[in-house]
Amino acid sequence: MAHTIWVMNGKGGVGKSMLMMVLAWQYEVIGRPLRLIDVDDKAKLAEFMGTDKVLSLRVGANAEALRADPALAYSYWDQLAVEMSEQDTGVDLGANMDGVLLEWAKKSDLSQVLQESGITMDIYVPVTADPLAVEGGIQALEASEQIFPESRRILVLNKAAGNFDAYASTPEFSKIAEMRSRGLYVIVMDECHSEAWTDFERLKLPPWAVVSMNAKTVAERTGLGILAARRAVGDYAAWLRKMQQVLEPLIRPHA
Repeated sequence: MAHTIWVMNGKGGVGKSMLMMVLAWQYEVIGRPLRLIDVDDKAKLAEFMGTDKVLSLRVGANAEALRADPALAYSYWDQLAVEMSEQDTGVDLGANMDGVLLEWAKKSDLSQVLQESGITMDIYVPVTADPLAVEGGIQALEASEQIFPESRRILVLNKAAGNFDAYASTPEFSKIAEMRSRGLYVIVMDECHSEAWTDFERLKLPPWAVVSMNAKTVAERTGLGILAARRAVGDYAAWLRKMQQVLEPLIRPHA
């Protein structure tokens, strides 16, 4: 039985690609490697993983044209359904691409196709403590609940831009509470305090590449001193272990 993971939020900069890379690593560990696919005119996931490891579903029309006329890409995205039916997949949706892809899924009755094929689905929606990110996440969750009612939906509170205390009594989090009563999972993605976090992103290093580097190599590639490089790798590894612990209960059933 194949399994598919979608990571989405119409707002950019919320940690979608990083979350997908961590998920991909964990699924690799349990012996269920994901066929990685990005639906993004920037192909950010492929920049980190390599174009040979990621199928980038980009069409001739640019993202703005696709949002104006989603039908331009409907037949092209049918390839995504084929990939999902043949193997476990991880789909990273770029900023502003979730709406048009969900519309394609709705028009194509993709949910029914997945059920008939025995394909299970998890939808991860990361948000940062930013009004637009929270709004975009709620919209993605509400739409996916309607289009994929049998899916497992996971809201990821990414603390990279701060904590969510100020949102506790907002209408947005009241909606999230309602969705939790209907089965929504909520997990936390802590901020990584590694001194080289921005350097690792600039260098396009996926998580497993970072933790396999020694301090000397990190120092050479980032310009940090050797002690700072040691701290940077140690803090990154600690953050990654915490993420693995948070995600493990969701991934364990697929082992």
